[in-house]
Amino acid sequence: MRVNRVFPCDKKGQNVSFMACPMCEFYTCSQLTSEQIRELNLSPMMDRRVVKLIPRRLKLFIIKYLDGSLKEAPDLDPNNPDRQLMQDVDTVYQIGKELVPVIVLKPKPKQERDQIVKMAIDAKKK
Repeated sequence: MRVNRVFPCDKKGQNVSFMACPMCEFYTCSQLTSEQIRELNLSPMMDRRVVKLIPRRLKLFIIKYLDGSLKEAPDLDPNNPDRQLMQDVDTVYQIGKELVPVIVLKPKPKQERDQIVKMAIDAKKK
């Protein structure tokens, strides 16, 4: 329950709730470390929702072998394929797009957060 704390915010010049950081206009600011951002994303106190998927272009080849295994081949040249890499190939898939999720991170309602804290305390007692 480490996200349920207050800390001094350099951007706003006041003490703020760590759980409120994702709703701030400065999120993700330089004050937050990658570990703190990861902590917010993985916390049971936070509600993480995928709002939409944005397509992004990329060029990727995936090789399917006769035994059914798949292998990513980022440096494959389709005009001049590597002979050793193409041994026992069933199919080569070319992927041109990936979908990147747009995620909204908000604190869960107070009642749910209190219930999570209570369950954690009860689990410690046992």
